[in-house]
Amino acid sequence: MGKTDDFKIEYFTSMDKKYYDHCGKAMIHSFATNFKSQRLNLYNEGWFTPTVGNKSLFLRGWNLGKQYNLFQRRWKDTSRTKQFAKKAYSIIDGMNKIDCDRLVWLDADTIVKAGIPAQLIRLMCPDDTLSAHFGVWHQQDEKWYFSCETGFFILNQNHEHYQKFVDIYTRIYDHDDTEGMRRFYDGEVYGKALLELKKQVDVRYCELNPGKHKTPISRSVMAPYINHYKAGVKENLNNGDLIELVDSVNAETDNSI
Repeated sequence: MGKTDDFKIEYFTSMDKKYYDHCGKAMIHSFATNFKSQRLNLYNEGWFTPTVGNKSLFLRGWNLGKQYNLFQRRWKDTSRTKQFAKKAYSIIDGMNKIDCDRLVWLDADTIVKAGIPAQLIRLMCPDDTLSAHFGVWHQQDEKWYFSCETGFFILNQNHEHYQKFVDIYTRIYDHDDTEGMRRFYDGEVYGKALLELKKQVDVRYCELNPGKHKTPISRSVMAPYINHYKAGVKENLNNGDLIELVDSVNAETDNSI
């Protein structure tokens, strides 16, 4: 799925039934509406079955392995860390099991406004580039910390240092390596893995954040293609309103052709 001239792109995400009922259903609907020949790999916690977008979905279930289960036990009293680790271990599983040229993550609280051209994916993450991402710097207690806005990112599985990145990201989670991080969240881990790999080898990244924005997607080249509804906004959203918005935008586009 998602091939263009033998160039294979795979999209992936994760959510549980509660999140699906809140806004994830609209995310899947928006993907299925705007992507006609590509699929969304869904890590469906609790093995729930979506009722939309079935032709576009590949259900990956929720068998994230022994290390995921051990992590959840170790961090049982830290709900936010545990919650973000669900996403992180979905990413780890996808990095290891989804075979493609470019692996693209979309958060469950994103809405696809238009299909992302394969050519744009290749421009943002060409053959000599390992990762295309939204880097964000945060200051805390007079220290600066690098993280990534991981509502969207691209990984080049053909890159010579791809496996090194996967190993670093995985090690940070499996061994609770929180040194140098502001918080033990997936975006912080992604940023730490990028910096650590950069110290080891000469590797090229594509920085998608056009400035020092904390919410960069709406100000970037991805703005015409996706909306990312973050905390404080998404709590006030619901599937019905979002699906109505997706359908109205597509109806306007169809009428303008």
